[in-house]
Amino acid sequence: MKSDLIKSELIEWLSQLDDKSILTSLLQFKKSAQAGDWTNTLTKSQLESLQRGLADLDENKVVSSETFWGSYGRKV
Repeated sequence: MKSDLIKSELIEWLSQLDDKSILTSLLQFKKSAQAGDWTNTLTKSQLESLQRGLADLDENKVVSSETFWGSYGRKV
């Protein structure tokens, strides 16, 4: 299906839509898409922290959620 046909179908459907929860979800999706890639807003230290975390994951230096929270006396 060509983009123009998809757009037309969506516009027709949207113009008849009355479900506020769907409309709200679509608006949030639109805002998110327009905001761009959130990773472009990260600081250098935030990016480094994410890279360290990914390296830990690759090296299997991880603990389960149950183990983590258990060390704080919480049950999962």
